[in-house]
Amino acid sequence: MNYEKGDLVLVVIDNTTSTCVILTSEYTPSSHEATEFYYTYCLETGEYAFTYRYEIASLVSKGFAPDLEIPNQIFETDWSFYDYLFEAFSYFPQFFPDESDSSEDD
Repeated sequence: MNYEKGDLVLVVIDNTTSTCVILTSEYTPSSHEATEFYYTYCLETGEYAFTYRYEIASLVSKGFAPDLEIPNQIFETDWSFYDYLFEAFSYFPQFFPDESDSSEDD
């Protein structure tokens, strides 16, 4: 089953069962099925965590909290300084000369 942002799911980790709200779409970092995960908010503990797809036991409520946001300072950071550093100090050597730069002196 595909889960969406805002869904309330029942999560079982070891012998602990809790309810979590899915905050993001599914991440699939590799082709291996056991690596698919969501970023979630646990209602019982008030903590944010990664929840793997295989840890989700069932869907409790579809669209439980679709507007729940992730309160994190990283999303409000001004990244312009890092953009400047990338532009100023990145180096990509040109292995193949550009055809427009070649002269016809041969």
